[in-house]
Amino acid sequence: MILRLALPGTPADLLVGRTFTDVRRRAHFVLFPLGDVEMVVAPMLAGRFAVAPATEKAPGDLAMTLALDDGRELRYRDDVQMGKVYVIPAGAWSQVPGLEHIGVDVLDPAAFTFERFAAIARARRDQVKVFLMDKSALDAMGNAYADEVLFEAGIHPKTWVRSLGADELARLHRAIPEVLGRAAREIAGRAPATDEKLRDFLAVRNRHKSPCPRCGTPIRKAGVHGHDAFFCPRCQPETRKGGIVTWGRLAAPSAVPPEKDAGAADPERRPAEVKKRRRPQR
Repeated sequence: MILRLALPGTPADLLVGRTFTDVRRRAHFVLFPLGDVEMVVAPMLAGRFAVAPATEKAPGDLAMTLALDDGRELRYRDDVQMGKVYVIPAGAWSQVPGLEHIGVDVLDPAAFTFERFAAIARARRDQVKVFLMDKSALDAMGNAYADEVLFEAGIHPKTWVRSLGADELARLHRAIPEVLGRAAREIAGRAPATDEKLRDFLAVRNRHKSPCPRCGTPIRKAGVHGHDAFFCPRCQPETRKGGIVTWGRLAAPSAVPPEKDAGAADPERRPAEVKKRRRPQR
């Protein structure tokens, strides 16, 4: 069940007959004001919206329908039922996990200044991709665009934020609105259906082993705190020596085969004797 009610009553009592005239975004949430009630949709990874005639057959992944006054429907679709729909008192954002405390809006030039961004970054003790995806710090990027931003800035996804210098922070700060703005213009120009997710124009995301669009080096994939990350090992050189795979070179062959007992090759070293366990006397 995707519906979560923070008010007494049934879904029909709380939603039927209400009208929304505005839709807002806050981080990865979609907010529908309904008078003294607010409906908040967290689509997560699989959720998507579609606009269709009310007479059109409902798809098998339909989770919720909102009737529009022009005879169409706004359909929330979720084939894995991962998303959540919250019904809360208007403005009671504390009732929805992750909604109340949101980071700086990266698309607001007045708010997303370099000084503010650098101050937030200097307080971090995690990897840079984790930082970019933290909605309580920056509003808001998901997995795909975090990869694109790091590629644009030339920073490896596993770099510790605390190790970034002023020049790297400046590159990262510039890359965020540049990448997101470019993507927004691309999608707006192509005008896809509401429920179509465009990703074919991205530089590195989901392009494992494809040539880097800048240098031709095969794009690599690595795990970062439970997420996958795509990057160019040449354009985004590693900084955590010994902590991650060294993509730029092959490992040197071992001088001693791993199956050979190192102790047998040294006459001064002998395997420790295994002592037999004595049975206790009765």
